[in-house]
Amino acid sequence: MTLRLHRWLVPMLALCAIAAVGVHAQTPPPPDYRPASSTQLPQDRLDSLLAPIALYPDQLLSQILIASTYPLDVVEAARFLQQNPGLKGDALNNALEGKTWDPSVLSLTAFPQVLAMMNDKLEWTQQLGDAFLANEAQVMQTAQSLRARAQAAGNLQSNEQQKVIVQEKTIIIEPAQPQYLYVPVYNPTVIYGTWWWPAYQPWYWYPPPYYGYPPLGVAITAGIFWGTAWAISGNHWGWCNPNWRGGNININVNNNYFFNRPGYNNRYQNGNWQHNPEQRRGVAYHDANVQNRYRPNNPGVQTREAYRGRDVTARPTTGQAVAGNVQRPTPGQVGGGNVQRPTTMDRPGSTGTASSLTRPGNVNAGTAMTRPGSMSSGSPIDRTGGATNRVTPTYNASQSRPQAQQYSNRGAQSRAAMSAPPQRNSGGGAGGAPRGGGGGGGAPAHGAGGGGGAPAHGAGGGGGRR
Repeated sequence: MTLRLHRWLVPMLALCAIAAVGVHAQTPPPPDYRPASSTQLPQDRLDSLLAPIALYPDQLLSQILIASTYPLDVVEAARFLQQNPGLKGDALNNALEGKTWDPSVLSLTAFPQVLAMMNDKLEWTQQLGDAFLANEAQVMQTAQSLRARAQAAGNLQSNEQQKVIVQEKTIIIEPAQPQYLYVPVYNPTVIYGTWWWPAYQPWYWYPPPYYGYPPLGVAITAGIFWGTAWAISGNHWGWCNPNWRGGNININVNNNYFFNRPGYNNRYQNGNWQHNPEQRRGVAYHDANVQNRYRPNNPGVQTREAYRGRDVTARPTTGQAVAGNVQRPTPGQVGGGNVQRPTTMDRPGSTGTASSLTRPGNVNAGTAMTRPGSMSSGSPIDRTGGATNRVTPTYNASQSRPQAQQYSNRGAQSRAAMSAPPQRNSGGGAGGAPRGGGGGGGAPAHGAGGGGGAPAHGAGGGGGRR
């Protein structure tokens, strides 16, 4: 009996242990998070997007999420730091005076390896920003879920570089020393345990050696690695914090000088962070819902118009133009001089009103062109007289134009030449014109072969008289 009970007890204990491990490994997010107010995003893709940065300190993670919504600023800032290495402290802040990047990007310039990563993985940066704009609460919840997985795997603990605090199922990560920040580098497929989405493997970015990290070969299979310590200054830290339970990020503009610069102090205010679509500078939103929310009227066109110095907010209304506030003509009116246009055209009826044009009957006096009864070369056009019947002009041969008479004379001469009997000419070639002199023709009276002759005494080569 004891042996039989032992045989059943051992498998049951094993099954219980496996079930407990499975539940512990999943570590679902806390149930009291604010439900997502936007479209629910695919969780497999979100896990892959957040995995490389979910274990960053809270404020650094918040800055990255905000900055990812302005990818063009990220690229420009990363290139600026590459061209100006070693800028720190006051020298860095002075160099940033003329930059118009978002305060989140300006703050990240104190941590150049973060901007270098975002620039190298630009496609990931854009996808992260679009996901954060589409559903902030789901992104924040995903970061907490990943932290719980890393902690369950034994890879998220307090040490000399970071301080891990758990408050009512919320995992908070802060720098261990308030004056210095260490950026963790890790392999997501190792630090969270066996990766659970085979179709969406997270990427792995390892910094260059000059950031103070150990050789890459060691870091592939190990846990978290730490490089150079970055000094924390007031303008680059302490102004944004994640509101984990609210599913958003809170900002305090009083803790960052960049918010108080000219052109910035009216854009931001204390409280929940709000995205500024103008700061995105025409970069398209890949999510359709986000596009409709922030740029429903083609952002690229509006941005290009703004760069050209045009006011894209004030479009011309009906009857008005933008440049110089020129009044556009309304129906029946021309703008430049207020000339009344005809509103109706009657065909072919009777005389109309003062604003109508009638054809071909009576023409309204004073508004239309009165044509003469006959079309002669010297007759004037009466524009002031009364109503006159429009008569179809007839052709008068006696009053024809000189040019027409010239063409008529030429036609008569041609017909006469064709009806005349042929004359026999000696010599080679065809007959010439009355005054023609040329090769092969003879004159009518004294034709000569060869060259053309004159009417009476044509001279030519080889011709004889008739």
